[in-house]
Amino acid sequence: MRVLFVTIVLEVMVEQFLFKKKVWLFILIYIPLILSFAVIQRWLDNTFILEYFLTHWQKEPLLSISPYIYSVIKLQFVVTIPFSVKLFYNWVTEQHRSMRMAEEKTQAELIILRNQFHPHFIFNVLNTLYAKTVFTSPESAEIISRMSSLLRFSIYEINTRLIPLEKEIQYLEDYISLQKARFEHRQQISFHIDGQPENKYLEPFILMAFVENSFKHCMPNEHGDNWITISISIQQEWLTAKIENSAIKGYSGQQLSGSGGVGLENVKRRLNLIYGEQYTLKITQDEDSYFVYLKLKLEAHDA
Repeated sequence: MRVLFVTIVLEVMVEQFLFKKKVWLFILIYIPLILSFAVIQRWLDNTFILEYFLTHWQKEPLLSISPYIYSVIKLQFVVTIPFSVKLFYNWVTEQHRSMRMAEEKTQAELIILRNQFHPHFIFNVLNTLYAKTVFTSPESAEIISRMSSLLRFSIYEINTRLIPLEKEIQYLEDYISLQKARFEHRQQISFHIDGQPENKYLEPFILMAFVENSFKHCMPNEHGDNWITISISIQQEWLTAKIENSAIKGYSGQQLSGSGGVGLENVKRRLNLIYGEQYTLKITQDEDSYFVYLKLKLEAHDA
């Protein structure tokens, strides 16, 4: 009975309530739970232990105050040590996870600093090109404007812990628009948003890695039968992204990873570090298509 009580507390209540910061719910359930188990323990003692094993001990009424309080204290004592060990182990795990996140961020920042052009120079060049084409070639000016927006986003948002979901979606729209201009009508591209992205936040560039990978491995051919479908659904605090593209005939899964494999592996590591158990990622591939399913928990900030 005590083993069952400890198991329920540690494996169910601590995991589902305490570690998810539902402290009051944990307390409200824990108190009646331990009181109920104390009653059951008293009944077992009177019915079996004192009846068949400790026959020389005097039986007390089931809800007698002193024995009942003693049963509660025993249950609390039994659960205290494993409870403390579990909390300490979780604290050590979280500290280790935080250190890994800090190291990952530092390494990413160093790589960016090593490879980064001076952004003002690039923006000045793009602004000059935009000014020269806005009247003579509006379509080219639109492409330059979107490219400038992408560059600004990738430079200034990369070090941000969380960004508005609206910005991430705008980034995807700019990228997809550039790809449409690049391949014209040689790719069938579908991009759909369902739900309200306002006041929702997520880690930057999570979605972009999978969208970029779908374009990388869905290059147009002479038959023009390549397609990409991107669907993003926002329901309360959860985002679900489904990204599917036609596969290149004759390419194996390893080849599909290609140079983008490292990028996808980095995204998976970021998902594990940042979202822990609050995300689901499934990637499947057959001869005709490559499919990514991503579901993660968004952070909501009130306006």
